[in-house]
Amino acid sequence: MKTCFLIFTYDKGGKPYVPIIFHALLFAKEMKEKGDEVKIVFEGEAVKWFNELLKEDHPLKHHVEALKDDFVACEACSHMFDVFTSIKGKIALENDLHGHFSLKKYLDNGYTVVEF
Repeated sequence: MKTCFLIFTYDKGGKPYVPIIFHALLFAKEMKEKGDEVKIVFEGEAVKWFNELLKEDHPLKHHVEALKDDFVACEACSHMFDVFTSIKGKIALENDLHGHFSLKKYLDNGYTVVEF
C-alpha cells in the first residue's frame, strides 16, 4: 500500500497544534513499519512544522527520525512562510506544479491520500 499524508495545519490558537502532527506521524510510522510506502507532505502553513520537528529536543523526535526520509515540503509554501532557507537540504522540496507539489503525481503513482 502507498499512502500520502497531506498536512495543511500548523497552529491552533497561535500555537503549534501537536495532535495533528502526532497522529499523522503515528499512522505513517505504523504503516512504514509494516512494509507500506508512505510520504508525509507538508503544504501551506504546515511547512512551518519543520523548524519545530527538526529540533533535537522535540517530543516527537523518535517519530521524526523514523520518517525523515519520507517528508516532502511544498517549495512555494516554504518560501511564502519564510522557512525555505532553514529547511533546504534537510527535507525534500517539491515544485512540480507551478512551484507547489503535485497531488496528481502521487495519485497517478497509486498513492491513497489522507488529509490532515
